[in-house]
Amino acid sequence: MVRRAGRGNGVVMTERSSTLDTVTDPDGDTDATRPAGWLRVASALAHRWPTWLALAFAAINLADLGDGLEYTLLLVLLAAVYLIVTVLDRPRATWPVLYALVAAVVCLRLLDVDPMPVLVVVAVAVVAVGLIKGRLRRPGLYALQSPAAMGIIALGLAALSVPADIGRYLVAAGLLGHAVWDAIHWHANKIVKRSFAEWCGVLDLVLGLGILILVG
Repeated sequence: MVRRAGRGNGVVMTERSSTLDTVTDPDGDTDATRPAGWLRVASALAHRWPTWLALAFAAINLADLGDGLEYTLLLVLLAAVYLIVTVLDRPRATWPVLYALVAAVVCLRLLDVDPMPVLVVVAVAVVAVGLIKGRLRRPGLYALQSPAAMGIIALGLAALSVPADIGRYLVAAGLLGHAVWDAIHWHANKIVKRSFAEWCGVLDLVLGLGILILVG
């Protein structure tokens, strides 16, 4: 802002910069903008919590990686999550469905019951219900759910039916393929919660690459 003031016969020009309204620190940052910048960074980091959670989970698992075949169960479980949420047609149910399936797996193992056949039966039953009700016959991603899930499950079962040296590559391929599937859902923001698609995609990608690098 510029103000003119007369003094005697002359005119004195005085300037007052609008930047003086904010206090500038020695580093050149202003008090008004510096907190906002940090808040934006913190908000961006917090917004990516599914990624951080997936990276932490993957790091813990890769630190004690076996032959890679242990993740066949994960493939079947994640396929079941997608199927169940699709048939329910409730994206908000994504995380609760995941928690319920994980709890079921833990309980079955405590009872010395192999959870793999149980999850496969559940997935097949959900596909049947979804086709009868029509949820899995709707156009777009809905119609692709059952063939994609059955393909992932078949790949996981095939990995258990061949030598471990071959099976681990099938598991890695399944995880990387499912990471692409997650990315498609994240971009579309349909079927499952976007936070789940992000978490699942990062987890699948890191585990798949980890198997190829550490075990392959």
